[in-house]
Amino acid sequence: MDIEKIKETLLKKKAEILENLSANTGGDLNEKSGVEDDADVGSSEMSRETLYKLSQAEKETLFLIDIALRKIENGTYGICEECGSQIGEKRLEAIPWVRLCIDCSQNEEIIKSFSNKSDDIGFYNFIPGTLEDDDTGKMSE
Repeated sequence: MDIEKIKETLLKKKAEILENLSANTGGDLNEKSGVEDDADVGSSEMSRETLYKLSQAEKETLFLIDIALRKIENGTYGICEECGSQIGEKRLEAIPWVRLCIDCSQNEEIIKSFSNKSDDIGFYNFIPGTLEDDDTGKMSE
């Protein structure tokens, strides 16, 4: 694995993200012209929301790039943060700021999907009177 090439790729991506962030924050995103109709307002609100989300994703990538650059400096680049095994070279070439090996990344996604599903379960799924002990209609304890 060519660490210098990866470092160069990381620095190039970092510069690209910083350039995008400065271009996106150069203007006032909340400024309105005052001559927008309802469709324009809705479209403009959606554009601001999309821009915000994109810049948040770029900020996260920037953070991960900085971590990867520090790992290169201290000799721990390419080691999975979860299990300590080597991250595959092709994976590092595709996403040089990746922190986890493929197995740990998949496990993390599974855990996230389960936690998101449990968030959807409400407290109102319990219907009183459905746990009856006998024909008297009294609830069991």
